[in-house]
Amino acid sequence: MTTANFFAPFRRIVLHFPDNQPYGLRSIDDSFPNPPELQQEIIAICNEPLLYNRLFRERLQGQPYNVENARYFFSWARDGWRNHGWFVFLILDPLDHVAAAIDIKSNNADEAEIGYWASSKSRGIMTNAVIALCESARSAGFRRLYAMVEPDNTQSIGVVTRAGFAAAGNAVRDGHTYLRFNKDLTN
Repeated sequence: MTTANFFAPFRRIVLHFPDNQPYGLRSIDDSFPNPPELQQEIIAICNEPLLYNRLFRERLQGQPYNVENARYFFSWARDGWRNHGWFVFLILDPLDHVAAAIDIKSNNADEAEIGYWASSKSRGIMTNAVIALCESARSAGFRRLYAMVEPDNTQSIGVVTRAGFAAAGNAVRDGHTYLRFNKDLTN
């Protein structure tokens, strides 16, 4: 895969652990459908207590994640691919239901941050999704990826550690302290 191909519609199979069910890693670009059912699945996942409390409670000032937030998510994701600025993927289960999302937050090939979230019903997919994202990013010319993880988020620490990221100290962003994990893709 070349950098130019990374910006084209993207699909890849990711195996779920431990049952090896094939999940799809798919770019949310202009070719990705946006039916109301997918929006509802994203709304339901983003309102799951653990995910909502980690990612949305503060941002949404305690209001539930709603259809406007889901529409914005799809629009924002498509804009990233269209402008080659950031790269958002959904992870779909074998029945094409949303299981998780993962993204590369910039087009900085020297060092780009990744982020991800998963439904509590989809445990076992994220480590392999992060590994697949790293492999694809390497092929596209990215040299280093990093993740910022809240210190009490042991599940996410496990994901990045199993995916080969190395602890790189603390970082503060918007008044919050995070653990930083780096992965060199040049080896």
